[in-house]
Amino acid sequence: MDWIVEYAKDGSYTLQLNGIYLYSKYRPKQDVEKFIEKELEIQSKQFILFGLGLGYHVEALLISNPTSTIYVVLADKEELELCREFGAINILDDKRVNIISDKDYLKNIILNETQFIIPLQWLKAIGTAHPLFTSLEDIKLRQMSFQSDSEIMQKNFLANLTNSHFFMRKFEGIAKSEEAVLVSSGPSLNQTIKSLKEVSESCFILAVGSALKTLLKEGIMPDAIIITDPTNLVQEQIEHTEYNGLLFYMATANHGMTKIHKGKKTILFQEGYFLSEEFSASNAVPLIETGGSVATTGISLLEFMGFKIIYLFGQDLGFKNNQTHANLSTSSNTFETNIKFQKVLSNSGNYINTYSSFNIFRRWFEQKAENSSMQIFNTAWDGAKIEGIPYLCVDELERQLRNTPSINYKEILAEIASSK
Repeated sequence: MDWIVEYAKDGSYTLQLNGIYLYSKYRPKQDVEKFIEKELEIQSKQFILFGLGLGYHVEALLISNPTSTIYVVLADKEELELCREFGAINILDDKRVNIISDKDYLKNIILNETQFIIPLQWLKAIGTAHPLFTSLEDIKLRQMSFQSDSEIMQKNFLANLTNSHFFMRKFEGIAKSEEAVLVSSGPSLNQTIKSLKEVSESCFILAVGSALKTLLKEGIMPDAIIITDPTNLVQEQIEHTEYNGLLFYMATANHGMTKIHKGKKTILFQEGYFLSEEFSASNAVPLIETGGSVATTGISLLEFMGFKIIYLFGQDLGFKNNQTHANLSTSSNTFETNIKFQKVLSNSGNYINTYSSFNIFRRWFEQKAENSSMQIFNTAWDGAKIEGIPYLCVDELERQLRNTPSINYKEILAEIASSK
């Protein structure tokens, strides 16, 4: 790694890593103090900070939280010498500060009241080749997403509690067959939707909200849909449709959308969100693992319902050309040429474009495939290759389900919904 120490405009030291400034070129310490003040969560009792550098972030944390414990994960062992020679040397002997370089050690210190602090500049500077980059990117993107939506999520949560809805526990283990389909709105759905229609009577179909209009256009009525987005844009997914079937929705999902839906609805309480966890503890309501996306939440829901074999439709997690979603999807269909994207191997053996957030979801699917007894198959030929989830062509899927007895899940769901 290429470290460069230089003077900032205020006379203090600043630091570059691989050509990227980790601190301000003008007032390093003051800018770090503002960053820490903005990042801090009141309930945090200990912190895991990535990057020691010159120790400025650690110093600001100690001042703001004098009783807290801080674990500092080194980006590079050379940081220790840089801090001793040019930085806040006093923090290195502080008993509240623990310097670690072994990522496995983190497993012993991650608790509910621990906050990760990952300065974005550090993430940019270490690059994708760093052994911790993938894990840190996952955490940082989730944090940024939560921070941008936290206020509206809380508003939605409180409003959604007033809805007329069921709780998820009514649907535990309801599967009458092993097979279920999870339909997302990736561009491969354009090629596979005809086959989906052929097998639609042979398995339970759960669709993400953004795929609903695409399915209805082809005469496919899903057994249920799932929506998790907190923003107003999600209302477009069910507006002006004839769908009045079962809706599964996150407690933090847009409350205007839940009021638009005229059919039965079931509220889901997510792991890791403090209001959901408080409600769950007080009301004996199960929590659901979300994985960060509506599709990953859908997988968790299907597992809870007892399905053993899941077929993914429209789960591309990338895009071959510039089309990011299926035709008629309520999500954006193309990307702007100035948006940065990465490359990932597809089921076809070629490389396709993808976003960092898609990579997060792909890794979640891979972990689920490894740790769950469910079998999961993906029908997206030009979609991202997901380790542990083999590609299955739709012709083979049709052959496998040709003799599967038809089960009317809509009737089953209606019966559950009418029971006390």
